[in-house]
Amino acid sequence: MGEILKVFGKRIRALRRAKDMTQEQLAERAGLSLQSVGEIERGRGNPTLVNIERLSAALEEDLASLFDLGDVGMTREQVQKELLELLAGASEEQVRAILAMARVLIQK
Repeated sequence: MGEILKVFGKRIRALRRAKDMTQEQLAERAGLSLQSVGEIERGRGNPTLVNIERLSAALEEDLASLFDLGDVGMTREQVQKELLELLAGASEEQVRAILAMARVLIQK
């Protein structure tokens, strides 16, 4: 699971830098601590859905774009493989929650 956190962190960092924002600015806009933003970007922090939504708003990006991980080094096949591995170890409740989130993210 650690790899997905690293990839997600790289995505957040790339979006922040593309907007010419500092970690401090992102933290302030998202209502998060500077430490939290740093940990998320380094792949050490496991952000909650609420914090992901806050990052989305602060970066002025829709949620789906935060999970567009193709430009941070993982192929689509690698992403799919990791998703399947995560699902294999997830509880039924977690699988249903992931399905609900995927439906929201994929619907345009």
